[in-house]
Amino acid sequence: MTDNAQPSAALGVLLANAVDGVVQAQAQLDRDALGRVSLYMDTPEGGVALPPLWYTLSDVAIELELAASVTRMDTAAGPGSRLDARLLNPTAVSLFGHAAASGLKVSLRLAPREAATAVPPLPPALPAPG
Repeated sequence: MTDNAQPSAALGVLLANAVDGVVQAQAQLDRDALGRVSLYMDTPEGGVALPPLWYTLSDVAIELELAASVTRMDTAAGPGSRLDARLLNPTAVSLFGHAAASGLKVSLRLAPREAATAVPPLPPALPAPG
């Protein structure tokens, strides 16, 4: 199998999809916690329900090791180039070793600008009987 037989993608698209995956994971964690808040608040007095737990992906590190190539492109703005990335070729790894076959190492770190203390507000409390 040659390198050209493996699908490739523009590096920017690959990194954007990785970041989007992290954002979707956090959104799913938030939806789950909100559902647990509703369940907790709807539990009748004396009932048993666990309070919701909030999880935050506060510092995510993504490391990719890829084979890379530069593709020349002609665009409306003029000639340019694009960095394409693909998985390592398993044949090259087995023949020459992992380090010799890699062409690109990318480290991406996602961290919020502020402390992750913002939690969606709880539903308003019921007025005290009185």
